[in-house]
Amino acid sequence: MSIIVKDLSYTYNPKSPYQTQALKNVSLTIEEGQFVGLCGHTGSGKTTFVQHLNALIITQEGYLSVNGLDLTVKNKKLRREMLKKLRGKVGMVFQYPEYQLFANTVYEDIAFGPKNMKLTKEEIDVRVKEAIISVGLDFDYVNQKSPFELSGGEKRRVALAGVLAMRPSVLVLDEPTAGLDPRGKREILDLIVNLKKQSGLTVIMISHDMDEVYEYTDRTIVFNNGTVEYDMRTYELFQKADLTKLGLEIPQMAVLNNILKNGGVFLTGENHTVKQMLSALVQYKADKLRKQQND
Repeated sequence: MSIIVKDLSYTYNPKSPYQTQALKNVSLTIEEGQFVGLCGHTGSGKTTFVQHLNALIITQEGYLSVNGLDLTVKNKKLRREMLKKLRGKVGMVFQYPEYQLFANTVYEDIAFGPKNMKLTKEEIDVRVKEAIISVGLDFDYVNQKSPFELSGGEKRRVALAGVLAMRPSVLVLDEPTAGLDPRGKREILDLIVNLKKQSGLTVIMISHDMDEVYEYTDRTIVFNNGTVEYDMRTYELFQKADLTKLGLEIPQMAVLNNILKNGGVFLTGENHTVKQMLSALVQYKADKLRKQQND
């Protein structure tokens, strides 16, 4: 199932002196299993857009469906039924999610969502243990600990586990690596990639870090003044589009790729990471030596 958006528009404080149009006729489709990066300057509309996906913001104009659920339905009874289903389908991890931890133990914090789904104790136990293990934590070690005794990286994993315990099919991440050191950033993003591979999650990630977007996402959507400025495969976007005019940086590997191409060095593959770039350069050198020997 996919996310279908047609002519979605949204205005804050309508019919007031503070009226601001945050989205203007946004239309796009996100297919199941994609890893999508959302980029844009502050106020571009990306956060307003993702808040529509689990009805934190109610649609004003246009059409929006998420995995077959019509978020624009007006009938009150049908809307209540839709919202109940939606909460289990779309998991949202906000910026600095560890600040939202509240329970006395890790177990209780992660069990909060499944309990609200009125699941049996047995099912809740299964989901909590499964979620803790899926984020790379030792269940026996952490489940009865206070979440406030954990390290920053562990807290973020617990917050993510709380969302995963709902078993969503769509995972929305708002700056998931904000405030983490380089090692912590890579651990979280590698974890998300592994979760996506294992469960087929659709992942939508807001990020200001273009290196992260370049390395991890399949597709990038760039918002600008409430509209979609670019929507392309990530590699192609950073090869073809001038994002500096929107205040966005070009990823280091994309810059290097472009420099090499301009110098007549054409590497195989897309080379999103340092490891891929080194491997491609070694292959290029080997191919060049082989050609020289044959000549």
